[in-house]
Amino acid sequence: MKLLLFDIDGTILTSSIGRSAMQQALAQCCGGSLSTTHVSFAGKTDPQIVREILLTNGFAVAEVVTLLPEILAVYVEVAHRHMRQDAVAILPGVRDLLDHLVGRDEVQLGLLTGNLEVTAYLKLEAAGLARYFPFGAFGSDHADRAALPPIAVHRAHTHRGHTFAGKNVVIIGDAENDVRCGRGIGAFSVAVCTGLTDRATLAAETPDLLLDDLCDPVAFIHEVVRRAA
Repeated sequence: MKLLLFDIDGTILTSSIGRSAMQQALAQCCGGSLSTTHVSFAGKTDPQIVREILLTNGFAVAEVVTLLPEILAVYVEVAHRHMRQDAVAILPGVRDLLDHLVGRDEVQLGLLTGNLEVTAYLKLEAAGLARYFPFGAFGSDHADRAALPPIAVHRAHTHRGHTFAGKNVVIIGDAENDVRCGRGIGAFSVAVCTGLTDRATLAAETPDLLLDDLCDPVAFIHEVVRRAA
């Protein structure tokens, strides 16, 4: 049985809310707008993103520790106020792929995302995709993305009663950290060129499979689900 752990932003959907909600939360909690220009959001957890923004704007480590929970709480409030159906767009082929996968006995779907759990499901609910993903590992579980795969595997075992290990754990994402984060547990990595990271950069991380998009469910099932561990 395969555990398929999907990233959200840039992999299965795009959203106009994330960065703007983060900027509003930072401005509200820090007494004015902060520059996010030099901080990439790709492949990172929300706590890591906030920490990097604060540090690059000159905040001391002690201030970051104090401000982080407040900023994330306001971020959730802002995202909840502004999240609506037209704020998200499902990437090409994704719904068809999930429909092909969700009913298969040899597959369990889950999430592995840097989003906080609450904002992850806000986006998925707005896109009509929440029903496909009964559990996951999130930025609210740990700020280090490399710590998330073991959490997702544990939750998969609790949910399904099956032990997933090695190449039977598949991590699908659009950024370098999506490829890197599963190496500690020997996961199978699928990099998809639908996010902000270019193909050459993803290829340099040597994922097990590199795809332009998720538009071919038959090929995906052949290359990922049916491939021997």
